Amino acid sequence: MNTQKLEEEKKIKYTNGSKHLSAQEHAIQSGGKVIHGKVTERVLKMYDTIMAYGPTRVALDRGVAFTESMKKTVGKPISIRWAMAEKHYAETAPIAIFPGELIVGRPNTWHGRWGIAYPELDGSVMPAGVEMFKKNKGKAGEVIVTEEDEKIIVENLTPYWTGKDYATNYVHSLPESTRFIMYGPDQNNTIAATCVVLGSSTMRHSQNWTPDFSKILTRGVKSIKEEAQAKLVLLTNPGDISKKAPFLEAVIISCDALIIWSNRYAKLAREMAAKEKDSLRKKELLEIAEVCEWVPENPARSFREALQAQWWGQMFNRIEHTSSAMGQGRWDQYFLPFYRKDIAEGLITEEYAIELLQCVWLNMFQCTEIKLNPVMAAGTEGFSKFEDICLGGKTPEGIDATNELTYLILESTRGLQITTPEPCVRIHSSTPDKLLHYIGEVLQDGKGFPKMLNDENVIPFYLAAGATMKEANDWNISGCCENRLPNRETGCTGNGLVNSGAALEMTLRNGKMKVFKDIQFGLETGDPRNFAAYEDFWNAFCKQFLHLCKHSLLQQYTALRVKPMHFACPQTSMLSDIAMENCRDLHSHGEYIPGAIDHSCLEILGKATMIDSLAAVKYLIYDTKKLTWDQLLTAMEANWEGHEAIRQMCLNAPKYGNGIEWVDAIGFDIETTTLEFLKANPKPHDQYFIMRQIPVTFHMPAGKVSWATPNGRKASEHLSEGISASHGMDTKGPTVLLNSMARTRNMSYRERGGDLINLKFTPSTISGEEGIQRLMQIIRTWCDLKHWHIQFNIINKDTLIAAQKDPQKYKNLIVRIAGYSAYFVDLSPAQQLEIIARSEQTI
Repeated sequence: MNTQKLEEEKKIKYTNGSKHLSAQEHAIQSGGKVIHGKVTERVLKMYDTIMAYGPTRVALDRGVAFTESMKKTVGKPISIRWAMAEKHYAETAPIAIFPGELIVGRPNTWHGRWGIAYPELDGSVMPAGVEMFKKNKGKAGEVIVTEEDEKIIVENLTPYWTGKDYATNYVHSLPESTRFIMYGPDQNNTIAATCVVLGSSTMRHSQNWTPDFSKILTRGVKSIKEEAQAKLVLLTNPGDISKKAPFLEAVIISCDALIIWSNRYAKLAREMAAKEKDSLRKKELLEIAEVCEWVPENPARSFREALQAQWWGQMFNRIEHTSSAMGQGRWDQYFLPFYRKDIAEGLITEEYAIELLQCVWLNMFQCTEIKLNPVMAAGTEGFSKFEDICLGGKTPEGIDATNELTYLILESTRGLQITTPEPCVRIHSSTPDKLLHYIGEVLQDGKGFPKMLNDENVIPFYLAAGATMKEANDWNISGCCENRLPNRETGCTGNGLVNSGAALEMTLRNGKMKVFKDIQFGLETGDPRNFAAYEDFWNAFCKQFLHLCKHSLLQQYTALRVKPMHFACPQTSMLSDIAMENCRDLHSHGEYIPGAIDHSCLEILGKATMIDSLAAVKYLIYDTKKLTWDQLLTAMEANWEGHEAIRQMCLNAPKYGNGIEWVDAIGFDIETTTLEFLKANPKPHDQYFIMRQIPVTFHMPAGKVSWATPNGRKASEHLSEGISASHGMDTKGPTVLLNSMARTRNMSYRERGGDLINLKFTPSTISGEEGIQRLMQIIRTWCDLKHWHIQFNIINKDTLIAAQKDPQKYKNLIVRIAGYSAYFVDLSPAQQLEIIARSEQTI
């Protein structure tokens, strides 16, 4: 086709696009509320089709292709086996282009939401997962497994992967004492975790990773392939050939796989165009073909090509391994040159750019995360994906990075009532008021978007880890509330989680837990009745708590040792400078990559539960002597039944989050003790574990196994979430709460990582311009206090209660959970109640 003619057709179509609906016309309802933002007829039809399909369905084509390939490649290096499996998938998996689509590529051939099954991760327990899904039919978080799907799992996938999958081998590789704490006395148990110490590495291959997708846009995978080929030719030393050649060969194969996959879509688009009667759709299909024939093989030449190239990268990342917590990088930075060029040349309008963005958002929304393990499912409710679109922040040179695309991307997310992707804005002391004001407008929509992370905390975190100032300024958001330097970091193994409620119970019951029939999980620290002073109780608690922390680190080392034998990620690795420079797969943790920043994580669950319980003991037993140990222990052993007066004393004892300095100081002591433990137990090569307090929803199953605690909490109730105060216990407003949180921090340790802050407001509290100004002030205060993360739930308790009673009417109601949003009706009843119980702030 004549190039000039093609550009003229592009300009006409790009400028016109689809008809945009007004806010009044666009009536996707959420409890009767019209959603703000622009949306086209095309996008709305696609959204309606997705939602009409019903619950998420398991997608097996990827698992089938990988299994077929792995059977044929036994004995080859794991990186080459992985790349060959990717290529086999690209060559054989069914593909489809759906009506109205402009950005194409997905791992299934049906409408609706889907979740990929990864049998190499936990294939041996897939039948148990199927039974769990069957029992959950018609309930919150339903997943569809057809009879055909079940047959494939039972007859094809599970027989091959039983004994070979990662999860099974990880559990059997744990030190005996660690496995006992994590999975109990049954040596055959590999799925029913105790929730005393948890390891999230069994729920996904990677952990909160952000590939540098900009390389696909600016270089194209052909250039990356040529780089790998050139490096391969230069290998002459036998040791280098043995160690590095398999990685480079895998990169070459993976590049070929991505090109094959895109070319198959180009061919399909041309075949469909030849049969298409509608002239506009025929043109669109031909354009899809032209785009897919060019990218991702070559550098993108336009905003449209850049979006498709990025989508190929992120979609194939999902084929490579579980993409849960896959950060998408700094969209308003690496897409900006393409957007500005097309706008300047008249190839697109803002409206058409929004439509293209929304096409990508719908693609991302359809991809969900399914968990075959019931504990992992309970710990990440609502099909959490944590796929972050990073906006704002600073340029590598330290200048405010806000630009016109920052606003356009935020605007594009407002028009759809979807839970993914996650717009997330980096905030710093010089963030423009204009951006904060627009963030306030978006927050008033009530979807919980965007969440915010703080440059004033994260940049020093990376400087302490050894990053240059330019690198630290250019950090990316990833996962729930985490962060990445895509070209310097290498740690991508799941974290370890410690149940503080269990540590408290073990302190009170001499190392035993009532739910587990007094099995000796912890240390023998003595009968609390014999603790003469608060310091005795504190010391006993620290011993129990750090005992669990030690086993969390032991499980982490086990995961680091076992993973390289089971996984590889050539496509993800080829987008990392440090991986390509050293010819090393990012999953190869057996050997440190020189110059890498390689963190592993210790996750603490139930901060406020700990602080309030320790404060209650100190205040009621030792300071005021209103209670004896015998009275408190007897009341808790009975789960407060018949002892309501004592429970009320515990509930009314001084609480964290109210500006009470001695209570907040307990939190500081807990944090310091934890950080000192991590400092004393570093990783090799001057690397270290970091402490985080980002529970997702793991505070729910952790609370379920923990008996009553001295703060007045009943047995099996959830622990506190993030670093928020216990529900309903902070009564002095958000500013006092934020100051209390800040007083518990010890910023003198490089081991201190991220944490999560949830604030909940009623819509009337932050309505109108006055409400926006209030939100702006809270965000500024949060930033000045150098907190890590903050997010807002803007919703009435009455609305949530109504949604419980009539879920169909409120099927599109979105709430904020923990670093992500979810449909309220996709949550379990227990999680719904936890959301309802969260403190409503007043200003």
